Amino acid sequence: MLMKKFLIIPALLFSLASTSQATYSYGFDFALGLSRITMKGENSDFQEKITPSGNAGLFYLKKIKNRGLFGVEVYVAQIEGRWNYQTPIKDVLGNNIGLSTTEGRQHLTYITFPIYSGITFNNISSYVGIQAGIAASGKRDNTITTSISGIASSENQLGNLSILLPDFGIRAGLILKLSNKLNLHAKYYQGLINIFDKETSLSNFTWRTQQFTVGIRFSIRNTNDCGTCPAWRT
Repeated sequence: MLMKKFLIIPALLFSLASTSQATYSYGFDFALGLSRITMKGENSDFQEKITPSGNAGLFYLKKIKNRGLFGVEVYVAQIEGRWNYQTPIKDVLGNNIGLSTTEGRQHLTYITFPIYSGITFNNISSYVGIQAGIAASGKRDNTITTSISGIASSENQLGNLSILLPDFGIRAGLILKLSNKLNLHAKYYQGLINIFDKETSLSNFTWRTQQFTVGIRFSIRNTNDCGTCPAWRT
């Protein structure tokens, strides 16, 4: 039900594009870049790492007066996170006898819905807005290495993550016109809410997503004869 409600808004906007006489464009957007999941937990000092990621989907962009713009997108975002932390191993007397190191990796897939507005100067547009996301899947790949008295052993843990909560945050970007059909698109997203399912895990962990990507926009249709959106000419 929640998925259907989110899909109603972009579906209406795309349908209006075919009948509206205003200046607009729509098409595909493909991007690659980097992501990170910032983590805080119970008595755990996580060291997060930046990891390659990407996204792809559809966009609709409308001109507002001479230089303004309004945009909406529907796309699938692959958020990757890597982290590690170390914990000492103690004997019954409380003496340190070893070290446990966990190397973890998260694979999160979100269906996202950004909405934003911005301004265009010459061939460059900048914008800022909000973005909501619905979790489609979550997987983990952890390696736990234990070293006791110089003897090391490793264990791999694979499985699904209980990522049931939606994501929400701030989205900003730049769009550079390359040709009448192609644009270069750089975008950054900062998640603002905790996506970790506390009720299922009964823990106090906090996860927030970040992603920066650079990609290509291809306009299927553009009602501006001077060139593709953005970079409308006055």
